[in-house]
Amino acid sequence: MNRIIFIGSIGSDAGGWYVGADGKIHRIPGWNPEQLVDFSHAVTALRAVSQIKLPGTEQVTSALHQLVTKGLGSHVKEGDVVVLG
Repeated sequence: MNRIIFIGSIGSDAGGWYVGADGKIHRIPGWNPEQLVDFSHAVTALRAVSQIKLPGTEQVTSALHQLVTKGLGSHVKEGDVVVLG
């Protein structure tokens, strides 16, 4: 069973919970507040840059994608679905 993690308006360092395949409740750790601010800005920038249709944005998009992926790394597991609101 994959987890679906909802990140609403990014601005809280609270963690979350999910019910695992074992039927038990598991905690998702919270974010470091400074990390959370950086991650929020990176996601906002990625959303904005991904809408630009001019050539030459691929490098910026790629760099931001790597940054967001790294930021999510300690909070998600393989197979998880992340929904950013």
